Amino acid sequence: MNLRGNTILITGGATGIGLVMAHRFMSLGNQVAVCGRRQQVLDDACKKHPDLKAYRCDVSDQEQRQNLLAALEQDGMLPNVIVNNAAVMGFYQFAQLCDEDFDSIERDIKINLLSPIALNTLFLPALIEQARLKQRAPVIINVTSPGGVVPVSNVPVYCATKAALNSYSKSLRYQLRGQVEVIEVFPPSVDTAMMEHVDLRMVSVDKFADELLRKLEKGGDVIWIGEGIYLKWIHRISPTFAYWLVNRTAKLK
Repeated sequence: MNLRGNTILITGGATGIGLVMAHRFMSLGNQVAVCGRRQQVLDDACKKHPDLKAYRCDVSDQEQRQNLLAALEQDGMLPNVIVNNAAVMGFYQFAQLCDEDFDSIERDIKINLLSPIALNTLFLPALIEQARLKQRAPVIINVTSPGGVVPVSNVPVYCATKAALNSYSKSLRYQLRGQVEVIEVFPPSVDTAMMEHVDLRMVSVDKFADELLRKLEKGGDVIWIGEGIYLKWIHRISPTFAYWLVNRTAKLK
């Protein structure tokens, strides 16, 4: 991936790894737009990074996705790089589910899986046109998770959606070969608000960003960051042991 001269859209980009990615991309001379559901969080992100463009958008809502595309076009920010980073992680015990839990589960599936599929579909005509005109190299980056390969039992829906996003990314890459680059990123456990209830060894957002940029510049369709790469190889050798190891280690605070 060319790390300079892009216009980049990052969903869920006002906090956590989304915001640190936005900052690093801007430092390399890219134009960066982020979107999120909470206006105050978006405003805070722009105060930290005045060159950042922020748009309020719930990516799980069709009308708001359409409005986002229109706003980006109007502002001259039509992206050639889309980073599908927005995600939620709910904790569920299947033996104790109630009706309210199913509402949350539906929300998780919409945000983590259906939204990136819908957003990519919405922006694909513009991405393919940029490739046809050889203006800028179009790229889709889907942020998945090691939990999509080896599920963590306390967050079963999150892991299931990430497994599905992994499968979708493979199919999308095959269908768009020669037109749009499709990259999958597998972050480690990063010290962000999403992980505040998980008792697990984590890396800092800066360490995550440093390694991500190095590997994006080096190239590759699938990028594992940090110690997650070891889990990948353990799973190939013994899926049962990998599952035991992860669920023995990952605990709630």
